[in-house]
Amino acid sequence: MTRRLFLSMLLIGVLIAVSLVARNGDAQKNEQVDIKVTDPRNGSNVGREMVVKGTAYLPRGHYLWVLARRNDFKPLWWPQREAEVDPKTHKWSATAVFGGPQDVGWDFDIGVIAVNEKEHALLKDYWIKAMRTGDWKTIEMPPSAAAPQILKVKKVSH
Repeated sequence: MTRRLFLSMLLIGVLIAVSLVARNGDAQKNEQVDIKVTDPRNGSNVGREMVVKGTAYLPRGHYLWVLARRNDFKPLWWPQREAEVDPKTHKWSATAVFGGPQDVGWDFDIGVIAVNEKEHALLKDYWIKAMRTGDWKTIEMPPSAAAPQILKVKKVSH
């Protein structure tokens, strides 16, 4: 084998190895959860309901959910709905409801979590049943694939 052929083969091997490492790095990056809430800001005033917005990078098989609670209801939450993440822009939005007229003046927490398929199915079943019956019972926050994003808002009107 000539030296030139050997160096060409070596270079091709190195390029393939670099490509595989880079691809593996991208796969690992795609497996990380990154959730940001862009609206509302922490400490904002809200009315009866509002659209919560942000960006999220989720691994395959994970789903984004928005939950809310009056701050004196810890550790219990009301699941609000799934927030579908746009695969190109990674933007998401979901409406959250902040209690009734009796809750004006109270602080509320908004929680945004990434759940696996099992927890997603449980939340979806809960949500469908609550929508059909009007029975919105509180639940404990399901396990999240990353630290939940929690912010506080104040309900100032109904």
